[in-house]
Amino acid sequence: MRRQSIRLVPLFSCLAASLVSNPTAIAASSVTTERIIGLPNYSTSSQETPATLNGDINNSAGSGASLNGDEIINQEPEGAEGQLAVPPLEADLPITIAPDAPLPRIFYDISSAPSGVQRMHATLLEATQSGDMEKMRIAIEINELPPIIGFDEGETDPIAQLRSLSGDPEGSEILAIMNEILEAGYIIQDKGTPQELYIWPYFADYPLSRLTRPQRVELFRLITAGDYSEMQALGHYMFYRIAIGPDGTWHYFTASD
Repeated sequence: MRRQSIRLVPLFSCLAASLVSNPTAIAASSVTTERIIGLPNYSTSSQETPATLNGDINNSAGSGASLNGDEIINQEPEGAEGQLAVPPLEADLPITIAPDAPLPRIFYDISSAPSGVQRMHATLLEATQSGDMEKMRIAIEINELPPIIGFDEGETDPIAQLRSLSGDPEGSEILAIMNEILEAGYIIQDKGTPQELYIWPYFADYPLSRLTRPQRVELFRLITAGDYSEMQALGHYMFYRIAIGPDGTWHYFTASD
């Protein structure tokens, strides 16, 4: 099922564009650029892959920035004396994937997952197939705390929040998206650690540049070709994903990371 194209450009990109077009306003401000637009860190590791959520980007503020181990000398462009240079945004930085880096293992057989994961997966799948949004309460009430749903912190009712993510008032569209996600392959993130999670779909932790043709067909069940092009530019999957802990706790249903 093809989805409506999603907007993936973060808000800070628009703010950064505004600042670049008005360098005088930047120079006049006593607030640092990082505080204004929340710039990301500017150091990455060559071991990180764009679709892997486990790696952290190290903060290199206050020192010479480095990208994949190569030093970058910050030089003021000619004729820009006294102006505050805006560093590149994270999405603009080139991302490299080691050709021999091991790929995450993809699982399709839910019976190989812990019993708690199987139980929550079955509960969610049954609710999505019913077409009745209220049946999602069964999965929500199994948790000690409600899962994180979307990014609207103003909504306290998880069912209302799910409906707000859908293009129709009944929530059928978002149930269909959840159904397709749950029927996709999954990966195990941080296996053997206290942070272990079972993530659907596996694209959430898989380098898009290394997808096979059949895998791209799987991906296009969830997103459009236009979405795929934008995700390639960003370097990783940015659509909805579901995370379940090994004890069966439903942790989140969100888009992006």
